Amino acid sequence: MAGSASVRSMKILLVVSRYPWPPLSGDRLRTLQCLEFLSKDHEVTLLLPEPPPGHLPSPSGPRVEHYPPASWTNVPRGLWASLVQRLPWQNALFHQPALADKLRLLAPQADLVLLQLARLAGYESALSGTPFAVDLIDSLALNFERRSELEKWCLRPLFQQEAGRLRRCESRLINRAQGVLVVCQRDRQSMLAAGVSRDADRVKVLPLAFPLGGAPAEVRASSDSEEPQDFSQQTLVLTGNLGYFPTVDGFCWWLQEVWPRLHDRRPDLRVLAAGSRPARRLRRAIREAPGFVELIASPPDLRAVLEQGTVAMAPMRSGSGQPLKILEAWEAGIPVVASPWAAAGTAGQGNGALFVADEPAEWAELLLDLLDDAQKRAQMVAQGRLQLSESYDREKLQQGWRDWALSLLP
Repeated sequence: MAGSASVRSMKILLVVSRYPWPPLSGDRLRTLQCLEFLSKDHEVTLLLPEPPPGHLPSPSGPRVEHYPPASWTNVPRGLWASLVQRLPWQNALFHQPALADKLRLLAPQADLVLLQLARLAGYESALSGTPFAVDLIDSLALNFERRSELEKWCLRPLFQQEAGRLRRCESRLINRAQGVLVVCQRDRQSMLAAGVSRDADRVKVLPLAFPLGGAPAEVRASSDSEEPQDFSQQTLVLTGNLGYFPTVDGFCWWLQEVWPRLHDRRPDLRVLAAGSRPARRLRRAIREAPGFVELIASPPDLRAVLEQGTVAMAPMRSGSGQPLKILEAWEAGIPVVASPWAAAGTAGQGNGALFVADEPAEWAELLLDLLDDAQKRAQMVAQGRLQLSESYDREKLQQGWRDWALSLLP
């Protein structure tokens, strides 16, 4: 890429808490994209847990250093460390003294240490004064704040307390680090609203790039025909991690509040929910729903399931970060209807790339309108692809990573 020869190379130590191969979650995808983009200009060493049993070893190419993964035997010490250092309680699950020892050895050899996620905040003291940056990916404080509003009353105080600890941790990292990254503007604004004494420009937005794996995505043909639709073939589809609270909560709400309205008017309409780790609450809601509602657990090819859909849905009322299910639908050529909260995690509001629905009646009317109008669906698909190319293109985000790393140089 033009200008790359003028970028001063750094030695960067990228530190993560989970083994990223295979990349089955957002933080693992983020690890591999970060490694890919930074390695183009810098000498990057990846410090990561040893491969779990049954996993393939790290692929050749990147320089890697391993440490033993955190275990339950370390949790009591982790809880004590979280109490003393005023860290989030969940950080205790990732407490590993061997990681601190590795950092004391490797950090002095680097120009910059890049920590991934707030769960590594307790290791700042092991960096031996080496400048560090943090890729928070998303605001877990915001995530827990929203969840505390939707959880059972008996659990709400626990999530409120953890949200407060996360909020203090994120603010402390922002104030101490050379720079901080998140994947969407909604989470950045939430962090800055909490009060940050350092320059707010130090908190940058760099989303996950599409296509996620780097290979060009096949373009699904979209018909703009205005011929009458065969409603028996029309399908609403929801994909993602079906054990993740925001997905479970949002879809269960949708099945209870929106689906009966649609089923009464379109009894032949189908609903597919596909993804990994479906929660018992979700399974029960699907069994009790009227009409044709199908669960496909852990499909081997999620994109193939998604492409069966006429319209994709993202009804989440909570969560944080980048809602990949929306971007994956754009990539697959499927129009999207999303909740205001899910839409706020993208760059697609107000430009025709998706419809935003809040109340149940609004959801039903927008979906019916979209199901009846093939031309409108085709227009939304085109806008979704345009949004991908404008905001999530790999080459553009490669330049974003290059500029961000350059801003961290002394």
